[in-house]
Amino acid sequence: MFFKYTLLLLAACCLALVASGSVPMNEGSRILARHARSPKSQGGSVDLGYRKDAGGREASIQYNHNLYTSRDGRGSIDAYAQGSRNFDHNRNNYGGGIQGRWRF
Repeated sequence: MFFKYTLLLLAACCLALVASGSVPMNEGSRILARHARSPKSQGGSVDLGYRKDAGGREASIQYNHNLYTSRDGRGSIDAYAQGSRNFDHNRNNYGGGIQGRWRF
């Protein structure tokens, strides 16, 4: 449990660093994007992203975690959470949920 909270705190700190970084403003239509992903460990992963394009500067984070997998591997329950922030248009987007799958 401590590992999960540590990983979540680390992801939040990384997102704050990405969000506070200065980005040179140019008028070109180039798309700048950076993505960082944590290694898979015990069913969870964190994906950090930063993107700059015509829509503005945006930072995002997504957390995925496997809660349960059946013994035969046919069924699973996963939890996910995501958040993003557009700095130029002052927009926030958050979401999350639980997803179950069963293969017949």
